[in-house]
Amino acid sequence: MEAKHILFLLRQPPYATSHALEALEAVLVAGVFDQVVSVLFSGDGVWQLVDGQDGAPLGQRTVAKVAQALPQYDVTNLYVCARSLEQRGLDVGDLALPVQVLDAVEQRTLIAAQHAVVND
Repeated sequence: MEAKHILFLLRQPPYATSHALEALEAVLVAGVFDQVVSVLFSGDGVWQLVDGQDGAPLGQRTVAKVAQALPQYDVTNLYVCARSLEQRGLDVGDLALPVQVLDAVEQRTLIAAQHAVVND
C-alpha cells in the first residue's frame, strides 16, 4: 500500500490553549504509521518553534521540546512560513529545530502535493 502524504498546518500559539500541544501529539502519532508526514508552521504557530521557551511556569509541557521530538518519529519534513517569521521579528536562528522556510508560492505547492491537510 502506498504511503499517504499528510500535511499538518499548525497556526496556533503554543500556550493560549491546548490546541498546539494536541496538534503536535497528533503529528507524532501520524509519524508512527508509515505515512509521509509534513508540518507547516504558520501564523502564530511559528511561536511553537521558538528556542528557550518554558511551559513549566504555566503548568504545561514545553511545546518546543515536543516539536524537537518530531524527527525521532520520522517527521523530518518541517516547514515554516517566511512571512509569519518576518511579521513576528523572528528568523531561523531563533528556532529550536531546523526547518525549511517557504514563501507563499512554495507553501501552495506543498499543500497541493498532499493527500490530506490537517488544520489545527
